[in-house]
Amino acid sequence: MAKNKSDMKMQNGQVITAEDGKQYFVCGKNYIEISEHFAQDGKPLGDLIEDVILYTADHRISA
Repeated sequence: MAKNKSDMKMQNGQVITAEDGKQYFVCGKNYIEISEHFAQDGKPLGDLIEDVILYTADHRISA
């Protein structure tokens, strides 16, 4: 767990958790706060993409 921003800089290209519990993706000098993510017990990404494709195909407007 990183204690401050100087400690965070040593972990480039990784997801880190600050003392306050917030998660960040760190790459170089960029810090992106992670505010949403997939649920641990949710559908796999492949299933979600399949659902989007099927929904789009079912609601397609023909010319």
